[in-house]
Amino acid sequence: MPTLPSNLILYPPERAEIERHVAALETLCEQTPQANAGWEEATLVVVTKLMLAVPSAQQNERGAEASGEAFMTALEDVPTWAVAAAARRWYRGDCGNNEHGHPYDYRWRPATADLRRIALTEKFRVYRRVTILRRLLAAEPEVFSEEHCSRMRARLASVIMVG
Repeated sequence: MPTLPSNLILYPPERAEIERHVAALETLCEQTPQANAGWEEATLVVVTKLMLAVPSAQQNERGAEASGEAFMTALEDVPTWAVAAAARRWYRGDCGNNEHGHPYDYRWRPATADLRRIALTEKFRVYRRVTILRRLLAAEPEVFSEEHCSRMRARLASVIMVG
């Protein structure tokens, strides 16, 4: 059970605002191609722009169509905004290293699994914030019994006397 000093426990208006923020973040994470045709279309636009902007090994029209389908399959459960953030990071060359610890090669478009991994990193940043905020909402006031306080005073006194 998370605890906070009594003076740091949330007031009802603070609690309501954090609950509203958590709900908004959770809604963002549900904006996936799988959930809605509008998000599917928006993700397809992001993927198409990425495919057009960053070259691949010689690819014809049929190959481009197959690549688009592969990207959409890989990203069907990833929020559109996270895919857009991943593409933006790819364009900027700041996606870091791949799962083997090697830097990505930004001269070429990412593999479907790489774009998925980068996009999920963006999504998990939001989930991390949701987790922290949920812990804050669940926190209860820290209450110390007189017995506990007496034990701590005795321990502190022994430390002070030793020093």
